[in-house]
Amino acid sequence: MRRCAGFTLIEMIMVIIITGIIATVLAGVIKRPIDGYLDLTRRAELVDAADSALRLIARDIRRALPNSVRVDSTGPSLEMINTVDAVRYRLGPPGNQSKRLRFNPDDDEFNTIGEFTNLTPPVTSSTDYRLVIYNLGISGASAYENANVITPAATQVTITDDGTSDHIALSSAFQFAFESPRQRLYVVDASPVSYICDTANETLRRYASYSIGSTQPSGSSVVVTKHLTACSISYDAGSTGQAALVTLSLTLSDGGESVTMLHQVRVDNVP
Repeated sequence: MRRCAGFTLIEMIMVIIITGIIATVLAGVIKRPIDGYLDLTRRAELVDAADSALRLIARDIRRALPNSVRVDSTGPSLEMINTVDAVRYRLGPPGNQSKRLRFNPDDDEFNTIGEFTNLTPPVTSSTDYRLVIYNLGISGASAYENANVITPAATQVTITDDGTSDHIALSSAFQFAFESPRQRLYVVDASPVSYICDTANETLRRYASYSIGSTQPSGSSVVVTKHLTACSISYDAGSTGQAALVTLSLTLSDGGESVTMLHQVRVDNVP
């Protein structure tokens, strides 16, 4: 007759103690790579978020009306007027006055030299677009002043096909204050675009759907990125022979991890 073999109480206690020691050691060994992986994932997410935000801002800057980029470093904030399309206006022949843009007196219709690239006629009686000629971004020649270089907000713009060129008609005559040396005409959105850093709420927001004006009024906004803990925006207007430069720096932080990304965007300000 065989006796049943088993663990004694002492043996069972020893097994529990040894198992606990092994588990503690293994937990410490395994925890480090897991924490490292989680930290790496968090950093990668922050880098991706910052990079996406900077790319979005850069895209808008590159489409900005020349000399419309402006920066308020106290916010900091960045604003610009979006260019929809550009073309050269007809100033010389043919003799038909309706096909030439007159600067004195005012004018309500004229032709382009060539055709628009992005806009497809007909564009019928739209106040979504405004026309700009020779915006210099200075007093007396700034689109933000809603005078001299930009058609009024209430003026409707109609664009029709006229063979090898396009015909532009305004609902009311307007006198552009300055001729462009290269006869450049810009069609812009009636609503500018702004980016405002709000480090108090850790967000970068994009504002739109507000009217062009000397000051930035409030408008509808969307969150571009979260976890924003530091932000700087600077603008170097450049010179006659050198393009302007916007420098952007975003710092995103989350869960003890922090990343800072710097991006510079060249701005063509030839009006």
